[in-house]
Amino acid sequence: MYVLVNVSTILIFLGFLIIDSVICNGLFYLQRIPSSCVETTINSTTNNNLTSNCFIFDWQQISNFTTNYTTYINPDTNQTFYVYSGALTVLGTIDNYALDYHCPPTGYNGVGSGCTVQIDTQLVMLHVNTIDRKIYAIDVILSGTPFPSLSNLTDNQPPFGKARHIFSSGIAMQSTGYLKICKSNTSTQCPFASTNTYKLPNPLPSNTGYGIFGIQANSFVTDAVWIMDDIRQLLIVTLGTTYYYFNASGFFIYQYDTNACAWMPSCNYQCEAYNYNSRFLDYSGVWIITKKWGIASMKPVAVQAWIGNAIDAAGVFPIVMYTDNATGHYIGLDKLDTVIGSKRGATYWYLIHDTTVTLTTIATYRPSVVDVGCVSKLSDWAGTMSSCATFFKLNNIQIIITLLILTYIYFL
Repeated sequence: MYVLVNVSTILIFLGFLIIDSVICNGLFYLQRIPSSCVETTINSTTNNNLTSNCFIFDWQQISNFTTNYTTYINPDTNQTFYVYSGALTVLGTIDNYALDYHCPPTGYNGVGSGCTVQIDTQLVMLHVNTIDRKIYAIDVILSGTPFPSLSNLTDNQPPFGKARHIFSSGIAMQSTGYLKICKSNTSTQCPFASTNTYKLPNPLPSNTGYGIFGIQANSFVTDAVWIMDDIRQLLIVTLGTTYYYFNASGFFIYQYDTNACAWMPSCNYQCEAYNYNSRFLDYSGVWIITKKWGIASMKPVAVQAWIGNAIDAAGVFPIVMYTDNATGHYIGLDKLDTVIGSKRGATYWYLIHDTTVTLTTIATYRPSVVDVGCVSKLSDWAGTMSSCATFFKLNNIQIIITLLILTYIYFL
């Protein structure tokens, strides 16, 4: 009987350990607020009872988190990570920092409605080691609430940007229960990036990119083009059979399927191109990207990663943006969906990119805004042009053929 009692006692004791077991310690901070840095204790628990200064994640939601558009090597540690991104239900606050994502009011910076998000939703990126499958960091995109006027925003200052959890020894993935991250002490150990050193140039360098647009949920990949000519204030963005032609006054949108062209004055070149900057995006380090979903094969590319929000003709939406570490060219982004679910979001990735030749690159691109019937002559959209030849360059054909082959191989 004595032995049975002791065994029962031990089992009860072990049960308490399982109910609320300490996994490791970590750090939490808002990148734009140095005073926010705190040490955290990470627990795995069987209940989601909320206590002060804690965030609670649902392990089942995390285990179903399958959206992975990017795989990269951290050059500082030489470790390789999957980036799982999307929306999760997260309860709680730390030091009254609520990280719930909020949709901007209709009309903010001229964008329309369409954003929806549930309460207690955070938009996150999990950095998962490809070997031990542990989570080593979580980035959380801040929505920008209370959405001050854009004229009052400053580079690398609140309310936009990101928050970050760091787990130096990693957290093993689990399928049930809850992940509880709680403040233990204030700290000065958080690795804040210098706001003077890491800022996106505004505007971005004028570059031309050919690549893909993909939606993982639909197993959909199509070709995409980005041609930015800042001197002329012109921008062409395409995804599949949809074409956008921006100038200083607004933009044309052309749909090949319906052969319809419409003029939209709601967002012009600067609205589309100038809002990819450090008012909304935080520097997240140099990543060596080794794999992009939708690309059959690729050479590793060193990029600077920027996490936050984009504000353009499509609205206000959370992204991870990538610029080439050597040239500064914009070469793609991963878009997060505000709705909870697997394989959400979308990606742009420009396999081939080069510096835009002002006037010439725009004038030689096909289909031009004239070809699709939006205007009768190029100068009606682009202003006075030089006597550039307007022909479909052989290089463009070769690029598009290459992309189609790569896309085809990927889905075999």
